[in-house]
Amino acid sequence: MDFEIRTIREEEFEQWVKAGSLGFGSHATDEHVALNKSLSEADRTFGAFDGSRIVGTTTTRPLAITIPGGSAKLGYVDEVAVIPTHRRRGILTRMMRSQLDQMRERGEPMAALGASESLIYERFGFGIATWSSKWKIDRRHTSFKFPPQCGGHLDFIDKDAAREEWPKLYARLAGDRPGMVHFNAAYWAGSLRGSEGLGPGTSDFFHVAYIRGERVSGLVSYRIRDGAVLAIFLLGEDSEVEAELWRYCFGIDLMTAIEGFNRPTDDPLLWRLEDSRRLERSTGDQLWLRLIDVEAALESRSYDTDGELTLGVHDSFCEWNDGVYTLEAGPDGAVVSRNGSSPDIDLTAAELAAAYLGGVSFDTLARAGRVQARSAEALDLADRMFRTPRAPWTLEM
Repeated sequence: MDFEIRTIREEEFEQWVKAGSLGFGSHATDEHVALNKSLSEADRTFGAFDGSRIVGTTTTRPLAITIPGGSAKLGYVDEVAVIPTHRRRGILTRMMRSQLDQMRERGEPMAALGASESLIYERFGFGIATWSSKWKIDRRHTSFKFPPQCGGHLDFIDKDAAREEWPKLYARLAGDRPGMVHFNAAYWAGSLRGSEGLGPGTSDFFHVAYIRGERVSGLVSYRIRDGAVLAIFLLGEDSEVEAELWRYCFGIDLMTAIEGFNRPTDDPLLWRLEDSRRLERSTGDQLWLRLIDVEAALESRSYDTDGELTLGVHDSFCEWNDGVYTLEAGPDGAVVSRNGSSPDIDLTAAELAAAYLGGVSFDTLARAGRVQARSAEALDLADRMFRTPRAPWTLEM
């Protein structure tokens, strides 16, 4: 069948949201329609049309992302769905084609998304760039071996204050770690809404601020369910503030367990606990990255050590990227040129995206059979150049 892929008109937003919800196996509420309209721009929002009906959805949120040494423009892909009656007809591929082409036209050097299914996006050149951990701990085992010392105090704030303070705190801290997407205020308003979709017995948010001096230095927004504290968002200006917020969560009366969602893989809390084994942890993929313009992306970031490296990049979906790149780079920046040299490292666009923020080493990818290297020395140089002091992490999507 011949489906039309195009950006939607303003009057088609409601139909677009309802089609996306149907693709995810749910029904769109009026709140969900209003939320998506506040987050989406019509000229960045694509629909697949079967006649006048929308049967596939995707949207690009023009944001930015922290990369080593600074930030870069980002096309964040969201609300990707095809309704069940129209799957396996090439609709997703055609929507992704239109979406990535538009990003290229608008000078966005990379795209990112959170994948609901892990088998879909690698064929479009996305690689897993950040990982996150989920925690759970019995309240009886939450004592600290190294208690925090901050000199501030805790206080509840209401939902309106939380919607005001979260964007300000996050904006101050988003540049501290690669992988942090620079979300806007509309995103925070949507993320801090009520308990819709979280199942029976889940409370609305509670918001607690850690105040040091005269400003909010940390925030935790949590819910309560079945005797457990669900710490959905927790962020502080430093590890001491974050430890104070965890200590608060650990001490809430009548609770039996505390769960942490989407924590950095190198979070120091594990090393503060008296009995670290009691912290149950599982790790999963978080942000999938796609380099739309390999040359621009490589030149945008800084590198941990000086070096020259030639990369052979294979990209069947964004064919303009396919080629050999010589990267001359260091802590002060990078220069990239395209040439016909024999590559030191040969890899696909998806593998390069996975390694771009420092979330996986080239050596690990080589041992997995995903990249080929001319020598062990080339792998070592690549890892020293691309490494980052802190593990890349994305707070939330």
